[in-house]
Amino acid sequence: MNDGGGIPGQDGMNAGWGGPQQRPAYLPPVSNVPVGNSTDWEALALRNQQEDQRRLRLKIGGGVIGVLLVGGMVAGALALQQPRGGRTAASGPSRPAVAASSSAGGSASGAAGGPAAGASPLADPGSPTASPTASRPAEVADSSGRHPLSPGPGAVVGPTDGYSGQTLVLNSSPDAYAESSSALVDTGKSFTVSAMVRNNAPTGGRSVISQGSDSYYSFDLGRDYWANHNQWVFKVQTAAGAQDNTTYQAFSKTPATTGQWTRLTGVYDASAKKISLYVDGQLAQSIAVKGIWHTSGPLQVGRVRYKSAWCDDWDGAISDVQVWGQALPAARIAQLGSGGAGGSGGVPPTAGWLLP
Repeated sequence: MNDGGGIPGQDGMNAGWGGPQQRPAYLPPVSNVPVGNSTDWEALALRNQQEDQRRLRLKIGGGVIGVLLVGGMVAGALALQQPRGGRTAASGPSRPAVAASSSAGGSASGAAGGPAAGASPLADPGSPTASPTASRPAEVADSSGRHPLSPGPGAVVGPTDGYSGQTLVLNSSPDAYAESSSALVDTGKSFTVSAMVRNNAPTGGRSVISQGSDSYYSFDLGRDYWANHNQWVFKVQTAAGAQDNTTYQAFSKTPATTGQWTRLTGVYDASAKKISLYVDGQLAQSIAVKGIWHTSGPLQVGRVRYKSAWCDDWDGAISDVQVWGQALPAARIAQLGSGGAGGSGGVPPTAGWLLP
């Protein structure tokens, strides 16, 4: 044994392994000990850095895609909220909905043996009978200055295609009419009523001029429509009740027109006990009557009273409305003209509105 306390069999080495020369022979040299490869650690660090960068790019890309998806969903939802038909709030309202041609009380045309009139579309703001220059005046002046008409909220006055003067534009709604403050026609005596009209409704009973009571009309000038029947008409009630046996009607020879100006004239001759209808100045029909039921309600333009309800609302335009307290002869009626010519037939009317 070594007195210096070394490992047996290793001469000249002390217990502290004083240096390389003193390292035990069974251990490899310090330079050969695999304490770590620096090149491998650098490659691993580089790979880790690249992996972190790749994950960061994936997170950023995913965030961008999420934003795009959310934006697309919002845009799609906004697009679905746009009005159908391609109209936006900036392009104006769509066409108004369809309005019934008569009230719940039925149609005056039905009193002649037919069902209530059908529906008719409201006049579009761009149609010929709703000019952008039309307006609702406080009243429609009478030519005599004594009997102005009060228009309903849905009635306007303005120009209409095919007619040179001002017209009362009505759109078949219950509040589109004009009325006097009191009765203007004494139905117990002879009278004549006349107007230039343009009908826009393809179906339904329509009233131009009427007068009556709270329950029924005494007379009504307009269009009669039911089933296959479509004619201009001048009808009267000979007694209260509006029954078939008390309703007398004079009809046109040809169907009532749509979209054309027509002059309608109704005459009651109390002496001859007959009513007559003239279309464009020409006699269409005359029939005998017993007389006319006397009423004291105001004159109506654009609607008629039937079974205690307003109905047969006019759809189109009305102008040159005149009332006489006498039965005009055929020669005078022919002078009233047609196609917008106007005129009083040489006899001043009791009242007149929207004259040419």
